[in-house]
Amino acid sequence: MENKQSQNLAPVSANENDVTTWALPEGAVARLGRGREPDIALSPDGQLLAIGTAMGFWLYDLETLSPIALWETERGMVFHIAFSPNGKWIAACNSDQTLKVLDIQDGTCLREVKTDDYISGLTFSYNNQYLAAAYARSAIVEVWHAETCEPVAQFTSDTEKAGFYRPISFSPDTQLIASTSTSDTTDDAEVIVVWDMESGQQIASLTAHTYWISSLCFSPCGQFLTSGGEDGTVYVWDVSTWQQVRSYTDFGDVYRIIPSYSPDGILRAAIVNYDDTGPATISVRNLESGEQLYTDKVWGNTVQFSDADDWGNTVVFSNGSQLAYESRHEFINVWTPEHPYRRQFTHSPISFPTSAVFSDDGKTLAVEHHHEGVVLWDIASKRSRSAVKLESTGKNQFVYKTNSGKLYVASIQEDNVRLWEADRDGMPLVEGTGREYWSAFPTLAPTGTLFAYADADGTLKVWDVRNGEKCYELTHRLHEDDEADEDNKDEIRKLAFSPDGSLLASESRFTSVRLWDMERGEAINTFPVDSVGGIIGFSPCGQYLACIGEEILLWDIAHRKLHKTGLNQGPFISACRHYFVCSGDETVLYDLTRREILQQLPLPEESDRIFCAAFSPCERYLAGGAWWQEGIEKVPIYVWEVASGKQLATLRGHPTDVQDLAISPDNSLLASASYDGSILLWDLKSIIGS
Repeated sequence: MENKQSQNLAPVSANENDVTTWALPEGAVARLGRGREPDIALSPDGQLLAIGTAMGFWLYDLETLSPIALWETERGMVFHIAFSPNGKWIAACNSDQTLKVLDIQDGTCLREVKTDDYISGLTFSYNNQYLAAAYARSAIVEVWHAETCEPVAQFTSDTEKAGFYRPISFSPDTQLIASTSTSDTTDDAEVIVVWDMESGQQIASLTAHTYWISSLCFSPCGQFLTSGGEDGTVYVWDVSTWQQVRSYTDFGDVYRIIPSYSPDGILRAAIVNYDDTGPATISVRNLESGEQLYTDKVWGNTVQFSDADDWGNTVVFSNGSQLAYESRHEFINVWTPEHPYRRQFTHSPISFPTSAVFSDDGKTLAVEHHHEGVVLWDIASKRSRSAVKLESTGKNQFVYKTNSGKLYVASIQEDNVRLWEADRDGMPLVEGTGREYWSAFPTLAPTGTLFAYADADGTLKVWDVRNGEKCYELTHRLHEDDEADEDNKDEIRKLAFSPDGSLLASESRFTSVRLWDMERGEAINTFPVDSVGGIIGFSPCGQYLACIGEEILLWDIAHRKLHKTGLNQGPFISACRHYFVCSGDETVLYDLTRREILQQLPLPEESDRIFCAAFSPCERYLAGGAWWQEGIEKVPIYVWEVASGKQLATLRGHPTDVQDLAISPDNSLLASASYDGSILLWDLKSIIGS
């Protein structure tokens, strides 16, 4: 690409201005969110930024910070991406161990190769001749011809043990290639391994870092190799002697440090510092002079705690002058010499959605994200906003919908718990402390009147939402074991209110289930705790508490009686007022009124079971979503007619697990939330014909 005018990249879309319609699967009308973000790459000419995600990869124009293309959505699950120095190609590898080289102008796949392992590091040589990958589970580096993907060489380090990140780098003359492996002496320490491209021999094994090595780069003159480690150090090695010639420390509490040479040979580093009590700091420093070129404070669940960081790089620093990083699981921030200040654009949500619910009018979809905030999507505009507007609430949030249709959000920040009315300004309705981190999620009564959470010693704290006062502290006795470590101690694992808020069920990890009377604030002793091993939840009709025993059990609340269902083939998935569905060896629809199986829902051979389901508000239709299994490119979502059990449609759009489903009040839309970090809206009206 000679200049920005030469770019003519094509988004796969009928509507170029609406990115929610780009590359949609058949039957979908919109995609909300742009995918879990495992990798970021900047083009060498500074014109493009690529974001690899679980749903495909995006290209952004760095001048306008606008998306200009979405590619590789057929399979998605893009783990790593790399630009060629000449700007002609982009390489991408996915979770199926497939490596592709794409034409940067139109996304055409030029070459494809199947690898023997997952790739954890990917790079082109400076002369554009080679493409190299470091494997994740073995200390192997493989090299191909960039244009043909014909194999050139394969290198294995002497230790034969893969490292955590496995960065990889060619020397400027392409004579050397460097990567990392785990030290033989210490599990945490890593060594830098260097091979000669011509002879194929390992010529150096450099030891200094005491922890993971996250980045490697050669100087433009080829005289030095520089490494940055999670131990907060940068080392510079002389290539002719392989002696350490310089080290840089004193960076404070470092989470990530990425050294990079500018084209004229100046060594700089992007540094991510963390602070347990405040925001993270990301900065760019000239290591030779000590000059600070850039700094930014990042609040909330910041770059150092990114879920996506398990996949790849959420901070990238290249050419000593191009910085891009994810922040708050919502934005990408960019700094370049042409724009020497922070520029920010939305690429959200980056964490994956775990549950979704429509508002009663169908105009809003509330989506809860894993260890993140609750997002409200406006269906008409397809724009999102935070459900809680105050910045200091903490991003670990949970969404609830009451019987009256109101939406509420609970937020957790350290051991503090708050309850908010969604999408409203003002103070929280409830503020409490003492919640244990791994304890049960807070719960709100469907009436919206009571709110409960648990602390470390099994105390259930119940609050009156109407006045913000604590009304009960109930003791669910935990199993005591003085020899148990922190990971094996008993704790409250689940809490659930009955639909009318009169009962609270609590389940501990090792002991039992308890049922509590909310009018009296005391345990219900007639509940058969010896027969029940866990709770599933209250039926929406309020007649039963579904429990786990030798089979699925129904506790008849009014008659204080335990009913057997005869269903022991799998987990309980979802319920409406009259039915529930569970899926194991068979997927079964159970009639709560008659207490008998209504239908056995057939599944194709590709799916052994469904893992989430949603009934339509009219209870005439049921949608079920699967998890990914090997060999599946797109995870199926099934739609059935409840009365007949007839399968009406199979929808395919997500490359990985479907976490939750929701059907709009008028049956017009089906929303599917996926581990890929997106929510697809499907045209349900055309499926059911009404």
